[in-house]
Amino acid sequence: MRISLFAFLLSISCVFPSVAQSVRIERGNVVYVAAGGAPRRLTSMGLDSFAVLSPDGGTVAFVRRTPGVEVDAASGPAEATELWIVRTDGTGARRLVRGWGAEDMERMLAGFTHPAFSPDGGRVYFLSSAWVTSGAVHVVDLATGAERYVCPGNSLEVVPRGEYAGHLVVSQHRYFVGGSGSYDWLWLVTPDGRDVGPIGEEGNLEQFRETYAR
Repeated sequence: MRISLFAFLLSISCVFPSVAQSVRIERGNVVYVAAGGAPRRLTSMGLDSFAVLSPDGGTVAFVRRTPGVEVDAASGPAEATELWIVRTDGTGARRLVRGWGAEDMERMLAGFTHPAFSPDGGRVYFLSSAWVTSGAVHVVDLATGAERYVCPGNSLEVVPRGEYAGHLVVSQHRYFVGGSGSYDWLWLVTPDGRDVGPIGEEGNLEQFRETYAR
């Protein structure tokens, strides 16, 4: 039985589907790879890290180092750093937030890590250095450029879908009543940082994803 070239190619594509679009860091530069396409370098300064794609795949958020520019955090000097975005076609590069010092650890910005888009792509959350035992979650609105503190946090994940879409999962260092020690649990909080409830230890995170983020 003869088979047409189109049918053959279709069968091959079903067995070997196109690789999804992705973004990565190579030698300190942001590199975007379109689905089934060739890599495209989006930055060239060699100072970038923590690149992440927006939900629509059209924008990348990333952290840029600031060598020689430091901020005094509670745990000591921290590199100021900057938060940037760029379109996946290489245009529209824009600095969203720059690190700066403040006596109030909720206002201080430095040592950015782990940017994460809101499900609608309109905001970028990120971690900043802050207290001795805890970092801080901040968020910036892409339309207005307004940045604000959200809550303490040593890790950050935005719930992408499901009942709690747009909520945050953060690791927080908390203390038992009476000062009898401390613990580090994952907590579910609203987009503005209000407690919803404990998820528990790290091992509980996958169960939470399976139950609430499908």
